[in-house]
Amino acid sequence: MQAKILKRLLKEIDDVNADFFNLRTVISLDPEDDMTRFSFIMLPNDGAMAHLTLVGAMYIPDTYPESPPVIHLYTRTGRYNVDVFRGQLGNKNASSLCFNILRAKSKDGTWDEDFTISALFASLMSAIVSFYVPQEGGYSRPEYVSMETLRNVKLYVRESYNAHKDRMPAVPQIPLVEATMVKAKQMNFPPEIIAGETERVTAGPIFLQTRNSAVHSFAVDLSGLHEGIIFSVILSNSETDLLGKKSGTVLVRNGVTASAARKRAGEPLRWFYHGKPMNDGDMRLHVTIGADQMTLVYNANGRRYVHGDCPLSRLTPLEIGDVRGVPFYVHIYTKKKSGESAKIVLLDIKGKGYLHQDSEEAEKDTLGFEIVDHPKESEVASLQSPDGSHVVEAEQELWEELDALKI
Repeated sequence: MQAKILKRLLKEIDDVNADFFNLRTVISLDPEDDMTRFSFIMLPNDGAMAHLTLVGAMYIPDTYPESPPVIHLYTRTGRYNVDVFRGQLGNKNASSLCFNILRAKSKDGTWDEDFTISALFASLMSAIVSFYVPQEGGYSRPEYVSMETLRNVKLYVRESYNAHKDRMPAVPQIPLVEATMVKAKQMNFPPEIIAGETERVTAGPIFLQTRNSAVHSFAVDLSGLHEGIIFSVILSNSETDLLGKKSGTVLVRNGVTASAARKRAGEPLRWFYHGKPMNDGDMRLHVTIGADQMTLVYNANGRRYVHGDCPLSRLTPLEIGDVRGVPFYVHIYTKKKSGESAKIVLLDIKGKGYLHQDSEEAEKDTLGFEIVDHPKESEVASLQSPDGSHVVEAEQELWEELDALKI
């Protein structure tokens, strides 16, 4: 490798490692190889693999930077385009992932010699945490998260990390964003909710985009949930339309699998992944609405952190339209799919809410989320794998939830 190219490569790797908060990637020279093989770890912040350590290798071809690096992701993800070429693991000439950025333009890809390693890993991370993954046929394939997916992914992560940890860089501490405590009014929910007996409990109305400093909040203990229970929190201007079926409905929601959505009046519901699924650890969740944001907060290590590192949604006209004077309602939605009923306990917030405070984030339009229009159910059912061998089936929890919400 030419000295000039090597200098550029090492500089770009340093840039990746220096921007861990945004890229969530660490790259190091493999201890048993020359300057053509690097090991990396990735720690996604959203979706099924949030806060888990994915491991892989990056090979630098002789034709770099005209040709892109070859990327092998050892960790199985359950996402089609990410896992599709796992048979290439060990082949230094072919990537195990199927994305255009991993092919040069001369081979009908999108890689350009001016692209950086940071740009490459930002693109790959987006593919790992995005609700939809672009396919070779030009469409986007939905990658649904179920409780079974969460179990399997943790198994894959543990197996791959144990198999390759001796060659991997040290795992850094995951950067978390502490929530800011504010005075808040307790929302009027019952002290207990039995999931499976009562599907929807509603509080409100409250008003958004006001000039006063009113903040509304509630907290729940979800430790009683099991895999057969669906749980969602929905902020909506409708007392009945929790899915955005009506044109005028405005809503924001998130669920236990971190499958979130947002809708403006006159526009379709749009889905994205936000934060870490609430399926283990401290299961207390604090929800606060005020200061033009809806923010979820979780407990860890005796502190309160912003779920997903930023608000679930800003509530300004830019994000949800002008809703001044429009009453909004907060719904806790649950459904028992299987197993026993589960008890959700409402906690005393003691006059406290928790918000995200970051002036830079307030200027961002989508807060770094990938946001996509939710397809019609018929469109999802018709998507096929490239070889036509099977129909893509929608993840059971999400579609059952969507069906149940058709009120």
